Amino acid sequence: MDLTIVTKNLRALQGALEHSLTIQRTRLQEIVDDLVSRGSLSRAEADGFVNQLLSSSKDYSQALLQVLDSVTAETRKTIGAGVVPVMATAGKTAGRIADTVRQVAKSSHRAPHAATRPGSDRTGGATNPLPDYDDLTVAEIKPRLTGLSPSELRKVREVEKAGKARKSVLSRIDQLLLLRS
Repeated sequence: MDLTIVTKNLRALQGALEHSLTIQRTRLQEIVDDLVSRGSLSRAEADGFVNQLLSSSKDYSQALLQVLDSVTAETRKTIGAGVVPVMATAGKTAGRIADTVRQVAKSSHRAPHAATRPGSDRTGGATNPLPDYDDLTVAEIKPRLTGLSPSELRKVREVEKAGKARKSVLSRIDQLLLLRS
């Protein structure tokens, strides 16, 4: 994870804050009023001076806020970039574990129960040409449909309709059946 930009921006913000000065507007006005009452400044000069200080102070505050926003955005990007590989690795690991569990289940000496046998739906209906169909997501099912014959597509349609009845899967099967008719 590259934190150099974040560190650089934080140091810039820290330096800017160390060189800044904070004075309450009311205190500044009291000091200027005192100078006017002593005759050191005219009222017009004092008002111009206060307005100039307030204007430059607002500009400086805006610059500090921009640096802070930049640091915040870079930190979010850096943290997000660090999380993505971890999530990808976790997803791959979970996939490997699921594959291992499936392989162990297939290679067990006992014959699986008919309701959970790969290639069958859990309702005991038609045999499905897609192994482990009940465990597949829509995103996994759709690409596998393109290689099936019309009779296999009809079997998958029966299983889907009797099971989860997902409209997007049924619709894709119907499209493929129309193309192959």
